[in-house]
Amino acid sequence: MEETILNCQDSAEGILTAVYRAYEWKLPRDRVSIRTGAVDLCLFASCRDVETRPDLAKKVSDTIKRRFGRQVWEDLSFAMAACDERKGTAVLRTIDLGLSGRIRGRLTQGLGEEWIRIVFELGRRVRNEYHRQQEFLRFRQAQEGYLFALTEPKEDVTAFLMPHFSDRLPMENFVIVDSLRGIAGVHPAGRPWVLLRLNEEEKGRMAGAAGHTSQEEAEAAELFRCFCRTVSIRERENPGLQRQHLPLRFRGTMTEFDPPG
Repeated sequence: MEETILNCQDSAEGILTAVYRAYEWKLPRDRVSIRTGAVDLCLFASCRDVETRPDLAKKVSDTIKRRFGRQVWEDLSFAMAACDERKGTAVLRTIDLGLSGRIRGRLTQGLGEEWIRIVFELGRRVRNEYHRQQEFLRFRQAQEGYLFALTEPKEDVTAFLMPHFSDRLPMENFVIVDSLRGIAGVHPAGRPWVLLRLNEEEKGRMAGAAGHTSQEEAEAAELFRCFCRTVSIRERENPGLQRQHLPLRFRGTMTEFDPPG
């Protein structure tokens, strides 16, 4: 039997819309895969593009929460944020297993099933990246007065970072920019946050914002760098251990590793 590839937007809404279409079109779930982005054509497979529909995605998410609980929904949400081409298919097969009634207990703990195990592994990977970004993300103050942070995460975690920092900075205007994916989380003071996809001009403007901070920010950053240098004991420096706790990939956007101004 021919396999069907559903090609959708690389987002939670895109994947959930593809899940809805798989059921609506009565496609055999064991012969369906969901891909995000470019798809390589192959023999004995047909490809169908799926347009993202937020209303259909919400129907799927509501069903997941009602049938399996909010914890399973959270597990699937983290898995859908992974940078991995298996995630869409893994989410579809996991939901199908849950609806079949074969899994006892919490759905995402049925690790004897391959696709549930993939969801678990992807979710754990994204959670680890999310927690690291919480630790290593640094805000700066732009000349216009708002706060901004540039980040380059391995996984698409901006949507998880925004609630965390909105709770801690509710009355601040701030922006978190994922430079790799061109996504920005924007939080107006005292109002709900939103996610935006940046065009090339906007990405360049945000990338250049690091060089146009306020005078107060420049002075505070220099004091912070001075503090970090002062507390370090040169005779006890251990670069290997430092890289283990703070990998090099995070340091390019961290204030304490900026070159002296």
